[in-house]
Amino acid sequence: MQLFLAFVVALSTTAALIPLLARWAPALGLTDPPGPRKVHRAPVPRVGGLAMAAGMLLPALLTIPLTPPVRGVLLGLAVLLVFGLWDDRSALGYRTKFFGQILAAGLCMAVGGVRIGAVTIGTVNVLPGALATLVTFVFLVGITNAVNLADGLDGLAGGMVLLCLCAIALFAAAAGKPNVTALCLIEGGAVLGFLRFNTHPARIFMGDSGSQVLGFTVGALALLATQGEDSTVSAALPLLLLGLPILDTATVMVRRIGAGRSPFAADSNHLHHRLLALGFTHREAVATVYLLQVGLVLLAYFLRFESDGEVVATFCGFAVLILAPLAWTSQSGWRLHADDRAGGLGLGVRAVIASPRLPALALGVTAACLAAYATTVVAESTRVSVDVGVLSAAMLLLLLILGAWKIGGPLRWVERAVAYVSIVLLVYLDQTIPEKPPLLTTASWTLIAATGAAACVRFWLSPTRRFEVTALDVLVVFIALVLPNLPGSIALPADLPGGVAKAVILLYVVELLITIEFRRWAPRVFLALALAVIAGRGLLGIGT
Repeated sequence: MQLFLAFVVALSTTAALIPLLARWAPALGLTDPPGPRKVHRAPVPRVGGLAMAAGMLLPALLTIPLTPPVRGVLLGLAVLLVFGLWDDRSALGYRTKFFGQILAAGLCMAVGGVRIGAVTIGTVNVLPGALATLVTFVFLVGITNAVNLADGLDGLAGGMVLLCLCAIALFAAAAGKPNVTALCLIEGGAVLGFLRFNTHPARIFMGDSGSQVLGFTVGALALLATQGEDSTVSAALPLLLLGLPILDTATVMVRRIGAGRSPFAADSNHLHHRLLALGFTHREAVATVYLLQVGLVLLAYFLRFESDGEVVATFCGFAVLILAPLAWTSQSGWRLHADDRAGGLGLGVRAVIASPRLPALALGVTAACLAAYATTVVAESTRVSVDVGVLSAAMLLLLLILGAWKIGGPLRWVERAVAYVSIVLLVYLDQTIPEKPPLLTTASWTLIAATGAAACVRFWLSPTRRFEVTALDVLVVFIALVLPNLPGSIALPADLPGGVAKAVILLYVVELLITIEFRRWAPRVFLALALAVIAGRGLLGIGT
């Protein structure tokens, strides 16, 4: 519970500070103007790094013991925050930026004892002290710059770091390193709070203060989770987890040197630039990078107990699979959206899609399956605790008061909040039904699957896209549905992964329905009836 609260505090602090800091951004000199290498067309506040740093430091200082490794990471964070804000205001030269990175890495290593101390190639090979220091230093400074350079599209760097943090938290929890797990969850909360403002089209940028802090901290946490005598996982896992920005930075620098230019000279040869040049839209480019990062996270997880040599070989194979297609597409002139014409089967598909009955049918199936699921859960939940009854009664009262004013209009934000909380409540009741028969479990999952599939069809065919699925939504779904269900993961309550999956699916379904279609009295009436039954069983014992 303490970890969850720290995560929520980090997320809430970051999300609350961003609008406030955005107003002060012009006065603070923290805005990012448009430019030839940038995709935005108007000045954007560059305060995300400051907000995330505050979101990380507050819960970390309040909830985590200040052991030497924690102090080392936080000191390095503070140094890079100062230098990053300075760079965001004044566009520092690379020498000054390097000095800040060197200082941060040195403090982390000296105070926190962060080291790459050994590698396993057949047997464990302990690195000499000077070599261990050099390798650690190069890694920390290198990954700081790699994430900094990867911050070129809305949500790109933040999403990659969030995925890495989830994997590192799993490794640290399995290794019995609670402080590292807590720092990962805190930083993940801060990043998630920022991404809601940074997903395309971004309203806020993280700036160098954010990208350098994220790169440095995720690198240090990866080392803390995988290094040490008590570590049971491969020491080379950080290479896989952070392989995408490392590969991108190394490739770009090699190309610059090959062209006779400085390796630090700015250009448009990064992976995201090349995807845009191949015809990918902004969102498609970000989603593609997310997908590659997901692949690396899964590889790291399933290779976590293998030797360092196998992990390095896997990374090299991954690099070939990325670079070879990019080289071929550049030489062949291939473009993603070069020809949108469709014939044959495509014409038949378009004819079916054009039918006005299909969207209406998909909407009807979505609403019917959702109602059937809610009815089934309410009917089977004969034992409802008093606290759940009180919560349901309070939401019912709020719904009735608001509905009496304008029952036929669109749902207000408070009513939406009631709907979202009610979905979580339904899933909770579903997962806690005592002696649940297998047939009921099968029926529950069948209805949820049908609801989600029908909602996807309705969204795909919607003539008005008021509800938009972003790359962040895909990222959240992956983290919620896949990571808790990985085989051999950390021990979780038996009902938790399934409950999280059900809640995520149904919350997106409700958001889609509310945003696109539900503008009449039906959802209010059905929701009120469900809440009334739950409140009656919890407070009065009706049906028990």
